Formats: sequence, structure tokens, C-alpha cells
Amino acid sequence: MKKFILTVLAFLSFGAYNSIMAQGQDDAAQRNPDLNNSGKYTGNKKDGKMHGKGVYEWKNGDRFEGNFVNGQIDGYGRYSWVDGDIYQGDFKDGKQDGFGSAFYAERCNTYEGEWKNGKRNGHGKLTWANGDTYEGEWVDDVRVGEGIFTAANGDKYVGHYENNQRNGYGTYYHNNGDVYAGQWVNGEKEGLGKYTYANGNVYEGQFCNSYIEGQGTFVWASGATYTGQFKEDMRNGIGTYTTATGKVIAGNWKDNRFSGDANANVLASR
Repeated sequence: MKKFILTVLAFLSFGAYNSIMAQGQDDAAQRNPDLNNSGKYTGNKKDGKMHGKGVYEWKNGDRFEGNFVNGQIDGYGRYSWVDGDIYQGDFKDGKQDGFGSAFYAERCNTYEGEWKNGKRNGHGKLTWANGDTYEGEWVDDVRVGEGIFTAANGDKYVGHYENNQRNGYGTYYHNNGDVYAGQWVNGEKEGLGKYTYANGNVYEGQFCNSYIEGQGTFVWASGATYTGQFKEDMRNGIGTYTTATGKVIAGNWKDNRFSGDANANVLASR
């Protein structure tokens, strides 16, 4: 995130902290500040210091227009970087602080919301160039807490985030009508959850790395059920399949097929 500190000394030797948004994870990748890149100030002064409305232009092309207090950016203003990035909003002690909006030119992403100490903190909305959005809580430029991700294709996630990823409890609505509600770890379905298919089938049980895996129960819309062990979305291990008519097939399963001593050729796909 763009960060810079304007001090009284900076009136003589003025520079800017520049950074690039690492948009995939929305981290802040800082550039090294160029403190020797002095510039030109035009505006009001008080006791020889920049104070009130003014414009500061760096030699590298960066530009700030807004309010100064005792030689420092403070209040409302607009900072535009030579690479096309823009922040417009509240500042405190030379950093974004309060409410503001940012445009990140490299990928044409935008953010609007709360800031503190030069970083996104509080509630805000990030919009990617492809139409995806995240609206929710931020801590130091990282998505942390409750949030809503809406994909351009119609998918939607409502739930908890840690370290920019789905972590904890959340519900994912697929654009085909499928819905998963349950636990997440680092963006993957992990732990206990319930997956409801648009065709009426329902699975409830354990997930691992987004696969149906572990112990669970699968209920078909037809009324058939399977309770037992799964691996990589298939019935694998010990389990009991009950047909819609009440016939029970219990024993060991391999890749959705019954592999016990009896009924070895039974395929219980429904």
C-alpha cells in the first residue's frame, strides 16, 4: 500500500514511500523510499511550514493536493503516483487514515473503505478488474474477519477469513445452485460440512482438501442413502448403502463399488 511520511524536515528534502499492491493476495509490497527526490510545494504556509491547502509535486511525477498541518499531510487530499495509482480520502500524520478510496493502476483494482496508519483497516470493499468483489473486514491490508466474496460468474462466499483466505465457518453458493456450508482451512473445504446439490442430493460429514473424505452420509434425491467412509469424493472403506426400497448392502467399498465377499458385482450408484 502506498505509504509516506511528510515531516518538517521533508520540506527541505521531500520524498515519497511507494508500493505495489500484490493483487493476488492483496498484500503490500513496499518500494524503497527515495528521500532525495525533493519536489515543489505551492500553497499556504504558517511559520514557514506547509499549512492549509496546498500542492506538492515530486520530481519523479508523484503529486499530492490537499491539506497540510505543520509541514505534514493531514486531513483530506488526493495523492497520485506516477505509475497511475491514486488514493483520495483522509490522511493523518502523513498516512492514509480514516475513509478513502484507492485505484491500483497495474491491475485496475479499486478499494473503498476504512484505513488506519497507511493500511486498509476496518470495513472496506475491494473490486477486481474482472468484476469479483470482496466486502468485509480488514486488518493491516489483509482480509481478516467476516466478509462476502462475490465472483463475476455468480459464485458467492459468506463467512470468515484469515490471511486473505477462507478460514473457519462459511457458506459457498455456486452459480449452478450447489451450496456448501461448513468449515474451511486456507481456502479449502476442510472438516465438517454439508454439501447440498442443486439436483436434491445431500452430503453431510467430513471433508479434506475440498474432497468428500472421511466419515459421512450421502442422501440421494431418490431416497437412497450411504453412511460410511469416503475418499476423494467416492465411497471407499466400510459403509452401508440403503436403496430407496429398503435393501441394505453393508461392507467394504472401493471407488463407489461394493467389494465385500457377497454381491461383489453390485454397483450402488443410486
